[in-house]
Amino acid sequence: MRIKANGIQMNYELSGKQGAPILVFSHSLASSLIMWDPQMEALKSHFQILRYDVRGHGGTEAPKGPYTLKMLVEDVVGLLIH
Repeated sequence: MRIKANGIQMNYELSGKQGAPILVFSHSLASSLIMWDPQMEALKSHFQILRYDVRGHGGTEAPKGPYTLKMLVEDVVGLLIH
């Protein structure tokens, strides 16, 4: 799914057990939310899992940089607020 958060279009997936605690999975450089596919089976019956593509990766917009750690934190906070 895609939403606008912190001024950019972000790609994310929310899956797992509704009403359960939420785990947020970010990924490393040069990857995407699919990095977490192997962990999904073991976790989805116990948690809601929010995976998202970090700014400039996967299906999330890549506006002109530079990117700061503060900006990346604001991205995930905006996604969580949504």
